[in-house]
Amino acid sequence: MLSEVAGRGSFRAAAAALDYTPSAVSQQIALLEREVGHRLVDRGPHGAQLTEAGVVLVRHADVALDELDRARQELAALSGAAALRVAAFPTATATIVALAARSLPMRVVDAEPDQAYAMLANGEVDAAVVYDFEPDGNGDLIGYDPMLLCLPAGHPLTELEDVDLAELAGERWFGGETCPWISVLVEQCRAAGFTPTFSLLQTNDYAAMQALAATHGLVGLIPTLALAAPHPGVVFRRLKPPPRPRTLRYAVGGAPTPAAEQLGAHLKAALRDWSPN
Repeated sequence: MLSEVAGRGSFRAAAAALDYTPSAVSQQIALLEREVGHRLVDRGPHGAQLTEAGVVLVRHADVALDELDRARQELAALSGAAALRVAAFPTATATIVALAARSLPMRVVDAEPDQAYAMLANGEVDAAVVYDFEPDGNGDLIGYDPMLLCLPAGHPLTELEDVDLAELAGERWFGGETCPWISVLVEQCRAAGFTPTFSLLQTNDYAAMQALAATHGLVGLIPTLALAAPHPGVVFRRLKPPPRPRTLRYAVGGAPTPAAEQLGAHLKAALRDWSPN
């Protein structure tokens, strides 16, 4: 109230702004003056003006009000009144992000890593959940998502628990040219002595990949997080040597909120808890 009087120059104007009567404002200022033991406002024919003591009190009160407002915003974020904005790739959204959202209210949008980083840089989201296949990448480490071999049910190699990569030399593989694990697979296959042959039926969708394996006899790699709803017509096996896993990371904006800073811990816990079974 004292700040309003100082800013508007009169009890009447402060009362109008606060929806009080001028008499009520005058009484509150008088009560405040008795509590602090100083005259805070000089009342004159041309309006109200703060005394030196009034200026000191308003300066400290404004700082306290700013801190109180900041605290309210942070509490609102924690309580869910202001949900954390998160960009995440679909298989993360369906698994670890969904689990983390039980403890940390958030609003999630689909975005592959490049788009998620761009949204984070533009301030469109507070945090990004991403992946890569590199040992060093942008963001903090959540954990690793192993890649499994996907075989059509009934394939002779399904009798093995671990399949040697060299045994797949004559197979046709699913996956499109822009599929993120293609370059890793080609490198590994060439080290095993062959170049993989890819089907003309290309897709980057893991559910569609499984369907192609089931209906066209294709083989390929599927990340473990994509097995929340496995296709009944396929079987998954470990590959030797193991393919490079997806490295899961999260990144937050330049001035992260407490909720954004908590995201990493919730995602790590979710990855430990999640199971495709």
